[in-house]
Amino acid sequence: MADEARELKCLVLPLRGTPALVPNSSVAEIVTQQDVTPGRDKPDWYLGTGSWRGIEVPLIAFDRLCGERQDVPAAAGRFVVMFGLSGDNGAPSFYGIRIESLPRTETVDAERLQATPGATDHSQYVRVRATLGERECVVPDFDAIGHALARYAGG
Repeated sequence: MADEARELKCLVLPLRGTPALVPNSSVAEIVTQQDVTPGRDKPDWYLGTGSWRGIEVPLIAFDRLCGERQDVPAAAGRFVVMFGLSGDNGAPSFYGIRIESLPRTETVDAERLQATPGATDHSQYVRVRATLGERECVVPDFDAIGHALARYAGG
């Protein structure tokens, strides 16, 4: 039982750039979004909004937000709907991250996930760059993403 407490169920989100590792508890649902309303006067990482369970959620390209993707992805496609920040900071309650294919589940512990020694990430939206087994991944900074969305998702 003690070993289970040190493990975390996560999803590896396949992006065009480095995959992102997120806890299962931060994911609301994986959806295919065909009808995306483009945002006006928004940065290129902000793909627009889509309807999910009767609410409009902002849809983003996380790899583009981090500067890892040169091309602008198609707005329609598969998204991981994430729980947003709670509180009164203007961040949306939910948002979608564009993914390239279905995510895979990983059980993460301190042995399998190691911060990449000497890695300095140039993106404020990445909390840490790490290796999961043999594969490099990034752990998003959900607070920074929420603050960026608070600036652009409202209007």
